[in-house]
Amino acid sequence: GGGGVVAQNDKDLEAEWGLSSFDQRHRVSSSFTWELPFGPNRRWLTKEGWAAYALGGWALGGNLSVSSGTPYTARVTGDVTDVGRGTNGTLRANYTGARISLAHPTIQRFFNTSAFELPASGTFGSAGRNTIVGPGAANLNMSLQKSFSLRGTRGLSLRIQANNVLNRAQWAGIDTVVNSPTFGQVTSVR
Repeated sequence: GGGGVVAQNDKDLEAEWGLSSFDQRHRVSSSFTWELPFGPNRRWLTKEGWAAYALGGWALGGNLSVSSGTPYTARVTGDVTDVGRGTNGTLRANYTGARISLAHPTIQRFFNTSAFELPASGTFGSAGRNTIVGPGAANLNMSLQKSFSLRGTRGLSLRIQANNVLNRAQWAGIDTVVNSPTFGQVTSVR
């Protein structure tokens, strides 16, 4: 992922051990429907009338999806020796040993950028492949629906739907190129 999967050093394939690019540790999706308690055969507004007709028969529904992020690799682009081999963007950074994840990531600093540094010119980086866990996602969509009976077997449904009800930003891509001015920043949203 992130520029193709090519070994940084084809003579040391053991250094390519890492998470798969599609590794997503957690993903939960759920749906719900709740018939509101108004109208005939319900708890409130059981007698016929305009209020029972207007408020009765509505159903509230929704779906919730929560997932952890997929992994990224700290890379270096434009290194002269890397370009000379014809594999620009496969050279990895050096890992300093510092903790990579942050307790409170932000758009400007999603992970600990001091955990990575440029390798010496002409050398391969020591950072593992796919060591940065990208942004996860949490999304709640909801709807309100009512069905009306028309003549015979015909019917009509009215549906009001809202996506991302909690109005939460869904971060997507992050810049993992060590020699980039936006290294460590969120670069796109879902």
